[in-house]
Amino acid sequence: MRPRIEPDRAALEVAHRLLRTDVPLEQLLASRPLSLILHNVARRHMQRRAQADLKKLQAADAD
Repeated sequence: MRPRIEPDRAALEVAHRLLRTDVPLEQLLASRPLSLILHNVARRHMQRRAQADLKKLQAADAD
């Protein structure tokens, strides 16, 4: 089984916006259940971001 990817700060901030909550990011990170939700959404964002980068690289390929 692969180790879980830890999301970076930018991914956490994007996930916070995607959740559309009034609770500040730092407070979400302090709460264990809310932190798990935030990290899962951030991981999904990182996966989508990585896929988009690959497509951009393929589109710029000169072959």
